[in-house]
Amino acid sequence: MTFHARSIVEFGHFLNRVSDSLMSGRPLRNSLELVREQFDAYAAVLVIEDRVRTGETYHVFTEIDENMTDTAGVALPRAAQLTYLTERCQPMSATLLAADDSARYTLWVFRDRAGPKFDDQAASVCEILVSQLSRGVEMSWRMGATEVERSLYSDVMDKLYVGVVILDHSGKIIRASDAATRFLEARDGLQIQGNRLRATSAKEDRDFQNAIKAAMQGASANEAAASRGLSLTKQSGSRNLGVIVRPIRGSKDNAAAANSAVAVYIRDPETNPEVEGELVRQLFDLTPAEAAVARRLTAGLSLEDAATSLDISRNTARAHLRSIFSKSGITRQTELVRLVLNSAVILGHGPRQAA
Repeated sequence: MTFHARSIVEFGHFLNRVSDSLMSGRPLRNSLELVREQFDAYAAVLVIEDRVRTGETYHVFTEIDENMTDTAGVALPRAAQLTYLTERCQPMSATLLAADDSARYTLWVFRDRAGPKFDDQAASVCEILVSQLSRGVEMSWRMGATEVERSLYSDVMDKLYVGVVILDHSGKIIRASDAATRFLEARDGLQIQGNRLRATSAKEDRDFQNAIKAAMQGASANEAAASRGLSLTKQSGSRNLGVIVRPIRGSKDNAAAANSAVAVYIRDPETNPEVEGELVRQLFDLTPAEAAVARRLTAGLSLEDAATSLDISRNTARAHLRSIFSKSGITRQTELVRLVLNSAVILGHGPRQAA
């Protein structure tokens, strides 16, 4: 059905469809296709001049004429295709500059020259649509940036082998990091029951639930309440889990943040970050052989065990260690372990079980 701007109800339905398409995460081409159909147009194009993020110009088409090729039959570049349409069709356009001057958006709608002429009402609708489309693109960019940031932070915590669980104001689990999920699946010291965190020891669970309750109260009052540390017994008999329960001071302006009340950090002392030999070599200017020795010492091996695993003599391993000491300015093996584990090298690889 062709869109008529005179119909307020029809316009409202159409605008809702465009908005739903934008907010659902569907490709921008889908929203433009709705525009094309409602205007009974040949094609619709959105040109985005990104002035800040990349400095590039993007063209999103609903339909590309298969005849838009050069003399050699090769498809024309996007900008040339837009020129092609402008020269051969009846064009209508509207432009919007972002409030922060970060981008310029231009919506083009093309009809066959023999088709009905675009009137003032169509031009007004085009201006409304470019505003709607720009908001959708800006939101998509913000959501994408937020997701990348969240993913990077989660990746760092996993590399440090720290699990993070976020609870809402009722104590239910909203989200758990990959490392936390691995801890909870083991059901060794901490577990999930009814979408809530529980210590596997009934006695310790009482203290754990009290800590969560206190953190929820602090979050509800939006106060900087103190964090609480607990040591939870592992039924396997290995060293206890270390747990920190901390209130989250949320923002009422952000629904997701406002629903987050408590962060629970989990650390298993039986695990150590993986140390990648090549990164150790690069960061501390070591030879490959020296980096191999440093990597094994950091993993908890003695110098003798490191030499055995590398199939070298103890004297050779000692020579490598002396060279490492000379390059790093340290004098003891324990200092080497601390130096490596406190460096950026642990961010370059995934976590592993302790040797």
